[in-house]
Amino acid sequence: MDAARHEDFTGKAALVTGGSSGIGSATALLLARHGAGVVVNYRADEEAARAVVDEIRAQGGTAVALQADVTVAEEVDRMVARAAEEVGPIDILIANAAGVGGRTARPGPMLKTPPEHTLHVVDAQLKAFLNPVHALVPGMVDRGNGGAVVAVGASLSRRSPEGFGALSTSKSALEAAVRTLAREVGPAGVRVNMVAPGLIISALSSSVPEAVRTANAERTAVKRNGVPSDVAESILFLASERSSYLAGSYLLVDGGTAML
Repeated sequence: MDAARHEDFTGKAALVTGGSSGIGSATALLLARHGAGVVVNYRADEEAARAVVDEIRAQGGTAVALQADVTVAEEVDRMVARAAEEVGPIDILIANAAGVGGRTARPGPMLKTPPEHTLHVVDAQLKAFLNPVHALVPGMVDRGNGGAVVAVGASLSRRSPEGFGALSTSKSALEAAVRTLAREVGPAGVRVNMVAPGLIISALSSSVPEAVRTANAERTAVKRNGVPSDVAESILFLASERSSYLAGSYLLVDGGTAML
């Protein structure tokens, strides 16, 4: 297999939700370097999104920053219509946005967390995935050229450290949705998979204490913490033809923490 050819996204268009920072921005930059036209979605930080777009364009790529709260279906529909005008029909969806911030998603012990809060986190995560899916995947199916959906979940979907009940529950729900969708649209050539990162060090994790970072690195098999590019490379693989026989898969990117 020619790896370079199978990771050539020339002529393809990708939408990265939550693309202005962290895993999202690293993925947008990587897809663009491999030839894709990229829509960098953002909810609030226009400056950061435009910085990603500027970097892509400076490297000769094609990109546009489009605002939308992906938990709101009408905003997603508007964004998708604009995306088609800017880069063409979307072939690749990277569902990176979680719908809520990390601090909101980790309120503390589940028995001390109002059920309404946990339900809010789950609801936001599923909307952040399903709204773009409903706006884009029917088009992928109708065009008959295949397509790829990569959801960014978390290793917490299969493990539940104390204090992460709401987030763990939301990521488990996302994993179930990925498997279900993969079964439904796989026959049409649309592949749906999930990447599940462990702790990733980025600007978004600035509130994580240094002691926690050090302890987490020691728990990994590779003795270091992950960075956004580690996850972006895995997303690139799942979006490419190199993963053509993967559907409904769960790709754990945690430095080997889960096996230790």
